[in-house]
Amino acid sequence: MRHLPLLALAAVLAFAAPADARILLETLDPPVMLEDEGQVAGLLTLPPGAEDAPRPAVLIVPDLFGPDRRSDPYVEQLVAAGLAVLEVAAEPEELTAAQIRRAIAALARHPGVDPTRIGLLAFGQGAFVAARAFSGPDPFAARVLLYPGCGALLATLPEEVPTPRGRLLLLHGAADEANLPADCSALSARLAGPAPARRVAYRDAGYAWDFPQAEPLAPWRHPAPGVAGRVTVRGWPALTAMSAAQAAAFLAVMPATGW
Repeated sequence: MRHLPLLALAAVLAFAAPADARILLETLDPPVMLEDEGQVAGLLTLPPGAEDAPRPAVLIVPDLFGPDRRSDPYVEQLVAAGLAVLEVAAEPEELTAAQIRRAIAALARHPGVDPTRIGLLAFGQGAFVAARAFSGPDPFAARVLLYPGCGALLATLPEEVPTPRGRLLLLHGAADEANLPADCSALSARLAGPAPARRVAYRDAGYAWDFPQAEPLAPWRHPAPGVAGRVTVRGWPALTAMSAAQAAAFLAVMPATGW
């Protein structure tokens, strides 16, 4: 586990970036709606040249209030690394495990996607739900969980957690009362796949440092993942740039896994 102060951002960014530069969303074709059995699965963003051959993809699962601008810097980095991205369509406070399973099934059938290389990137409540969405090993080749409510998630996992197929990167703030370092350390060990899990605790960061809407209102209180109550949110743009680069770099090299 690494514990990173702001002074280390520039150095880490230099090594974490998956591409020479991110691709700004406004320069891409608009996302297209992807459906599964007549139901909306999410919005699919394809990188330039996506028609050339099937490519890896990432499923993004939003926090409690549904899709928001929080995912933008992550999508820009992922697309720059050549990955397709599907953001789950979920109404506020209505995300279910069935929606996550439906979305990954739709993504795996897309002709431009390699079904053996689908990763997960999930925020807060979305990470909490995604970690419990599969009764057996999940189909993800790599997983990035951001501040999933480590203590609450630990308390709801079954005693025997099936070994996932893919690697895990857990990102959280060291000052987040819903994601205490000790809980997140135990959670990452429980959810580790075939390789040891990686966990990064960002010093002085709280919950949802990457939530841009929080900046004008900071500090404010956001519903905690998995439990009743709220947690403090303070936006941190510089840290957001780093966490997006780290997440994309981790997902860009995911190995193939079974579907």
